[in-house]
Amino acid sequence: MGWKERKPFYIILNPCSGAGKGQRYLPALRDLAKRKGGSLLVTQYPGHATALARQIASKGQLIFAAGGDDTVREVLQGAYTSKAILGILPLGTFNNLATSLYLPANPLECLELSLAGVDCKMDLGKIEQGPLFTESIGIGLDAHAWSKAPLHEARRLWRWCSGLKVGLRSLLDFIPQNYTLYIDGRQYKFYDVLQITVANSRCYCSGVQIAPNAKVNDGLLDICIVARLSKFRFLAMTPLFYLGRHLNKSPNISYFQARKIVIDGPRHAPVRVDGLVSSLNLPLKAMALSNSLTVRIPTRCRYTPSLA
Repeated sequence: MGWKERKPFYIILNPCSGAGKGQRYLPALRDLAKRKGGSLLVTQYPGHATALARQIASKGQLIFAAGGDDTVREVLQGAYTSKAILGILPLGTFNNLATSLYLPANPLECLELSLAGVDCKMDLGKIEQGPLFTESIGIGLDAHAWSKAPLHEARRLWRWCSGLKVGLRSLLDFIPQNYTLYIDGRQYKFYDVLQITVANSRCYCSGVQIAPNAKVNDGLLDICIVARLSKFRFLAMTPLFYLGRHLNKSPNISYFQARKIVIDGPRHAPVRVDGLVSSLNLPLKAMALSNSLTVRIPTRCRYTPSLA
């Protein structure tokens, strides 16, 4: 039995997502939703998706976030404490969570298959006295680059060019630091660290697979540390990081899985949480909230490497 035969559903769509992709798909998604017994709501300003999700989540509905990863997080913020089920329709530029879940790239196909699909439990990451995260926390080079990124992102190909330019500049002026990590209570010290990533799912940024072994329902965070690696070597390995083939390629890359982690180091080191640089300071404690979110996915996606 599909969702249509049980309850109505909602789509919260960000028309500005994906450099206008949301606006282009709006009419077709509205028509399809109507045929399937659902309703489409359009966001009008940043944070509106959270407000809309909060209004309808109390009814225990299926709510699709139609947009990029920021839209997904806004809908999640409004619906998390309710009994609502989250669906995702990829309309952003990178769609990292949708990619990690192996969802169909076409949002119309994704809606059709999800409505006839299955409900799965998914983990979320949580920073103690801080926000939830669906993708990852970053400390080191990526957070340094994020802090230098322009407030208004370029669109399409220019976004890639802008990101590459900021990344190269950041690599040149970045100064590696020393950190102490407590991974499930066990202490580790790392020196001249380029990057620490604590991941809930395998993709972040422009689809970089920094945590290729991450499963979104195993109750664990995947932790990748790059330390005492020259900047030239780091740059040369960039394609491997992007494809998730960097593990076991260098003794300077460490990989762990844990339920809890504490990171201590320079107090004012920038901390990236998903796609934003936060105001958090070290030390920072994060944990996996096992099976804390119900997501609606196509049946075929239940048997992908991202799910245990």
